[in-house]
Amino acid sequence: MTRTDRELLRATLDIWHPDCWGICSTAETGSSLVGHGAAVSGDAAYERCTIYGDSAEHLDQAVAVAHDSPFIRSIHPLDDGPTAAALPSAIGQRARDVFIEYPAADGIGAAFVSRGYVLDGQYRVEDGTETWDLLVHASRESFERSLDEIRRERDADITLERLSPASNATRPGPTGGRDRTLTDRQREVFTLARRRGYYEWPREVSARELAEELDVSKTTLLEHLRTAESKLLGGGR
Repeated sequence: MTRTDRELLRATLDIWHPDCWGICSTAETGSSLVGHGAAVSGDAAYERCTIYGDSAEHLDQAVAVAHDSPFIRSIHPLDDGPTAAALPSAIGQRARDVFIEYPAADGIGAAFVSRGYVLDGQYRVEDGTETWDLLVHASRESFERSLDEIRRERDADITLERLSPASNATRPGPTGGRDRTLTDRQREVFTLARRRGYYEWPREVSARELAEELDVSKTTLLEHLRTAESKLLGGGR
């Protein structure tokens, strides 16, 4: 592949892979998780993540799943982290930042970092599925080949939901602002999620059920929710 074959792309991936503590935790406890990227040193990978729940006990449950996971070497709560402190009460959740270490050969994040792919904002874990937004400097063909490699190496299910030139794609992630900055569709999705008990514990409706009710894909629904939450988070800073 020559340099001229490459382009800067934005990719959105839905991922499931075995023994992932984030997937296990969100599936078992109904919590949700946001990850802030991975770093690799030797055979170890490191990440800072934010776990969301409705109470301190709920967060303790999610952390306990991580402690019991053979995938995690260590987990350190960062209770006074900036992400947790910024969560507005309007979302109806508590948050806890954690710092984790795990074997680099086992993690999806490490698989992306080692190939030069960059997390575009934050990755999200809900309902037993990870959603990653990546910046990729490669040809489309080589990127899709690398996804096949990762599927084999990590025994992972990876669905490529979107692949667009970075200059044309709408960047996901925090945008700042207050409730009035929500679009009508974002407000509709967020309001329905709150009304139907999506932010309750135990969760009364899944993201998939909400997506079916709104006749959109689960990925689209989660993107609307995350954008709405990010705007509310920005307004609470």
